[in-house]
Amino acid sequence: MQRNRWQFHLVIRALAYRRGRTFLLIAVLSMAASLATALGIVSLTMEKRVAEEIRKYGANLIIMPEKARISIGSGGLNFGEFSEATYLNQVKTEDAIIRSGIQLEHSLHLSGTLRRGAADILVEGVNFEVIRRLFPWWHIQGSWPNGAEAVIGSRLAARLGIKVGEELELLGVAGVVRPRVAGIVNTGGEEDDLLYLALPELQQVSGRSGQLTLVRLLVTAGGERLKTAMDRLGPLLSGAVVKEVRQVARTSEGLLAKVKLLMMLATVVVLISAGSSVAGTMSASILERGKEIGLMKAMGGGRLNILLLFCGEALLLGVTGGITGYLIGNVIALFIMQTVFAAPPGFISWLVWASMGVSLFLALAGSAGPLVSVFRLDPVRSLRGE
Repeated sequence: MQRNRWQFHLVIRALAYRRGRTFLLIAVLSMAASLATALGIVSLTMEKRVAEEIRKYGANLIIMPEKARISIGSGGLNFGEFSEATYLNQVKTEDAIIRSGIQLEHSLHLSGTLRRGAADILVEGVNFEVIRRLFPWWHIQGSWPNGAEAVIGSRLAARLGIKVGEELELLGVAGVVRPRVAGIVNTGGEEDDLLYLALPELQQVSGRSGQLTLVRLLVTAGGERLKTAMDRLGPLLSGAVVKEVRQVARTSEGLLAKVKLLMMLATVVVLISAGSSVAGTMSASILERGKEIGLMKAMGGGRLNILLLFCGEALLLGVTGGITGYLIGNVIALFIMQTVFAAPPGFISWLVWASMGVSLFLALAGSAGPLVSVFRLDPVRSLRGE
């Protein structure tokens, strides 16, 4: 215990005696750790924000039923193929999604046609709670449905003269449904030409209980997650195919990849520059103490004791630089996020360990070369000043 206390005392006195070089090393280590921390905060925060923005594009994978194709012709005559729509089994599809083990969100859809008077209306059954969460670009005039209510597309509403609060009478193959129009949706897309009912209600009135025409999947973008999701889901879905919504998928993957690559390159450049500076400063600090090292060896100090002494200095510098760098890095991240991205940065507490790890690595790596020379130092020659 006394020996450890004495070694710690030597480390503190050595750093205090060379306070100018000590402050320089702490400043360099703090700069490297702060920039690594700031880039880490910006990268992780922007990855989260990009993922949130990508959600606005909608689904990046869809599950569709295979089409039953029947060849039409006789003998040598072939008039082509007739495609008959098939349906997904809701229970089996949801079970396959669960068994895939993939973290994703999904919405279930059933498309059909109901009759209103003399006109046929394209209808889609959905879960409005899921739609409200996954498709935030839906602009609703009125309110979201509650219970047996409906949402109608703006173009369809204008064409049929339907207004919010109006009750509709729709005829299906298995009965009649009378939903109240709770809101009018306006997206600028195909949604504006459809009438939306609650999925169970449409399944019942159209005689398609437990059946679906489409499942939209929103897989968190990044790396090979989309391909992995397709590979896992495919074998679990009998009579269905998994397709990639290419525009959304490619955009999401591209944005995340570019953000990560930019931050990684910047971090590597900073670490290389700081590492070179630390190595030069540590080399000068250790090599100029040749007489001191020779004296310690002449007094009976072993190589391991001297090595531990200099490693202790590097560790103390690394810890101090890491903590200081983490605090400064949060300030830098705050400035970058507010001035460049106009958004608040996220508080990531575990990055303090990453900051200390960067600082300690640079301090120890920068000391490695000079410490090798400590082992080879001849105490007699060093005391002569050779």
